[in-house]
Amino acid sequence: MTLESLESTFARIRVVLIEPTYSGNLGQVARAMRNFGLTRLWLAGGRADPDADEARWYAREEGAPVLDQARRVDSLDEAVGECRVVIGTSRRLGRRRGPARPPADLWRALVPWNREHEVALVFGREAHGLSTPELDRCTDLLWVPTDPACPSLNLAHAVAVVGYTLADAARAALGHRLAEDEPVPATHEEAQAMFDHARRVWLRIGYLHYQNPDAILRHWRKFLSRARLTEHEVRIVRALLHQTEWVARRAGLPEGGAKEAPGLFDKHRDPSGRE
Repeated sequence: MTLESLESTFARIRVVLIEPTYSGNLGQVARAMRNFGLTRLWLAGGRADPDADEARWYAREEGAPVLDQARRVDSLDEAVGECRVVIGTSRRLGRRRGPARPPADLWRALVPWNREHEVALVFGREAHGLSTPELDRCTDLLWVPTDPACPSLNLAHAVAVVGYTLADAARAALGHRLAEDEPVPATHEEAQAMFDHARRVWLRIGYLHYQNPDAILRHWRKFLSRARLTEHEVRIVRALLHQTEWVARRAGLPEGGAKEAPGLFDKHRDPSGRE
């Protein structure tokens, strides 16, 4: 597979950097992207400047086109809004951060270069990566197995490793296409609106605890993201939420739920007032 065919194959894949600090890192990332056929760079906040001399020096001639076309937005949500697959990268794993897969397993499961919609590869800050709430907004989590003695990768190195494994998998599967009837997942914007709606309604009916609502909601995010809901399925979920919201209004439940009226949500008290 030539570089040109890689660029064409990866035309719907974007690399998203969250709040990059150092302009030199942008140049190194741009150079690494071009090495493996990735050309679309999005910057979500941060001080790094793609036009800075340092960025241009590290990018060299090969990476300059990536910097020329880099898009800057204010937030992660803006950077991945219309994406249907959002892959977050992290070396820090744990119960709250969801199941993660190494690159080869993830590429085999997702085949992102064959998608007919936007795909995002999201990389975190140089100092401390992606936060847990940011990973909540990702449909998948990727981690690169490294030696425990030195587990953290430099930002540009991480982009290079992920880019290499992606290119290698695409070469091996050249000619493979998704089945025509494979369902198309909902966009990030549609899924996020659904979760925001669920958070509001479930707080109102007392399902989520108002002091820590994201503890349970995070589990819903994880398994619904694994289900890769379609636009139609998201609408079905939201129809249930709208109906629940209507019943809550008819029942006179305050919008703030237990926070506004804790007495209404005492599950251990009989409605008649008897203990």
